[in-house]
Amino acid sequence: MEYMIAAYLVVWLAAFAFIFSMVRRQSSLQREIDALKEQLRDREAHRSR
Repeated sequence: MEYMIAAYLVVWLAAFAFIFSMVRRQSSLQREIDALKEQLRDREAHRSR
């Protein structure tokens, strides 16, 4: 019975680690997208002058 509890604990810890990793990646990608949008806005503003 102890092994089953340990296995469930390992699975839950792995799931939380995976989710945490995905959240961090998503926020990193969102920051990069925002920076690229800003660069695009700057280029478009520069062209219209």
